[in-house]
Amino acid sequence: MGALATAPGVLGAALTTYVTVADVMKLIGCKDNKAYQIIRAVNQLAKKEGQFEYGQGKASKYLFADKFGIPIEVVDSIIEMREV
Repeated sequence: MGALATAPGVLGAALTTYVTVADVMKLIGCKDNKAYQIIRAVNQLAKKEGQFEYGQGKASKYLFADKFGIPIEVVDSIIEMREV
């Protein structure tokens, strides 16, 4: 299956477009209570801007990265560690 996964025209794994509480805790270095507050704030920002709001415990990784000035590559690396 290794050759098939790298064949031209084959799509890779779907990208995760959200951060979780655990991701926020690792990226910011905070406890879970603060991480939930941050996620609520990012979701409120998304609603204010007319963007998609995620459910409880999840928020847009793009808005989160922009709001906290964290490069999206760093956010993606934390998400990849979670998905392994």
